Amino acid sequence: MSRSTEEACEAIRTVLERSGLSMRALSVAMGRDPGYVAAYLDPTRPSRARPTPDDLVAASDATGISLVELLEGVWGIDRRRLAGELAMLGVETGLGARYEALTAAERAQVADYIEFLAARRRGLGRR
Repeated sequence: MSRSTEEACEAIRTVLERSGLSMRALSVAMGRDPGYVAAYLDPTRPSRARPTPDDLVAASDATGISLVELLEGVWGIDRRRLAGELAMLGVETGLGARYEALTAAERAQVADYIEFLAARRRGLGRR
């Protein structure tokens, strides 16, 4: 599902908020002119091109926000699709056999810890 321009802009605003980077710094980190992000987010200016996957790789490297999360937020590419296609290509995307060997209780503990880490990454702190 494709994101609207407004949704893509909101995703970029979230990147700015979470990373603490200025619009100028994020623009430069993506290899764009220093005014790119400000112009992209300004609805009164002529529309600018949506950040490309290459831009998002650079933004991920600069912010620590995963590329998968950025692709989902800006372009609407579902992370499950990415994981599924990587698996079809034979790319290991998870813990595989080691996870499968855990008991149900151990898997629940792993899931809880993953949720804790994800919340911390999103800046939500402890649950």
